Amino acid sequence: MRFASVIMSVTAASAAVIGRQEAPSSTTAKVLIGAPGTIAVADFDGKEFKIVANDSQPGTSPSWMAFKEPNLIYAVDENSNSTRLFNFNTATNELKLIQAANGSAGVVSLEFNADKTRLVGASFGQGTVDVWDISDASSLKLLKQITLGGTLGPNKARQDQSRAHQAVLDPSGRFFAINDLGTDSVVIIDSKDDAYEIASRNSVGTAGCGPRHGAWYPPKGDKPLAYIVACELTNTLEVLSVSNNGSSISLTRTQELSTYGAAFPPANATSAAAGEIVISGDAKDVYVSNRLTGNATDSISHFKITQQAAKAGSPCKAAGGGGGGITLEFVEAISSGGQLPRMFSLSTDDKTLFSTNQQGEGALGVLALNRAPDAGKLTATAVASLPVTLFGPEGFGPQFVKQIV
Repeated sequence: MRFASVIMSVTAASAAVIGRQEAPSSTTAKVLIGAPGTIAVADFDGKEFKIVANDSQPGTSPSWMAFKEPNLIYAVDENSNSTRLFNFNTATNELKLIQAANGSAGVVSLEFNADKTRLVGASFGQGTVDVWDISDASSLKLLKQITLGGTLGPNKARQDQSRAHQAVLDPSGRFFAINDLGTDSVVIIDSKDDAYEIASRNSVGTAGCGPRHGAWYPPKGDKPLAYIVACELTNTLEVLSVSNNGSSISLTRTQELSTYGAAFPPANATSAAAGEIVISGDAKDVYVSNRLTGNATDSISHFKITQQAAKAGSPCKAAGGGGGGITLEFVEAISSGGQLPRMFSLSTDDKTLFSTNQQGEGALGVLALNRAPDAGKLTATAVASLPVTLFGPEGFGPQFVKQIV
């Protein structure tokens, strides 16, 4: 339990690094962190992080988690076929394993349905989708496993089978988008009447693009206009328009652009791999992480969203979408503070971006960047951080970070 011992020594030796608070204040956020072998929770007061809980299980990989209020944490183990359920007491910071249940191997994403009675897991390892019954707060019950299938992409090394990389619930609460890196597609699953059936398969971008993560636009409301996909293998953003016929969703590409912007290419285009994508709550900004760039540090790119006016009599306007399609425009890229920023997320008030780095000399394993709500710009310097070495040896830095309280 190297992580636990390091946390105790750092806490005793350097209160200035991770804070010294007797109890979280009303303005303190709780941030969930996943790293190889470790699930941790940190208090964040806007200036510093303080680790307040951790569960160490060597050999596990909690690369994605989901929090269900008031006290449940669901965690994948990317290294096995286990999905775990924890109870987390936000008052005492006690973190306790309740159950480990077997499903598909290599699950890398979890997403709740609208009422949080079902949990959908995307398996990169098997190319399947798990549907769990989580209506009982004390257990996980596997209801269904969906095999995606489909035609594989041309990249023999990376697209050897279906590779479900993420499940994303659409704003209406009915459809899940499953990004399949192996088949260059987004598969739509319909959850109506608890059926969880494949409703459509949608090609994404250029063959071999490798869809990784995606986000609906706008993130709120019941009629999304677009779905934006970050493609790992070509380092592109694919903007897809949404058409809903009442029983399914279909997606059509309307724009493709580099995740770097024309002026910021990676030093090593062969190894470069796009990572996370997030849309701000006000639907004005898109952020994307760029990994394995070959530069001293990797980067997070910022794009502005412009919504086009709907033409008279267009389906979008008639359906109450409020306008036409969208376009993205590159704004800037900033250092990620390390290498391999696999995942990042915005705080609940959209004023802070929490990010991770898995490796890099002097890298920040977890960091917080201030975000300007008006312009959406991120500060170039972290307002708080934890070193990547706190979590383990090189390459074992955090993979996941998200505010839960």
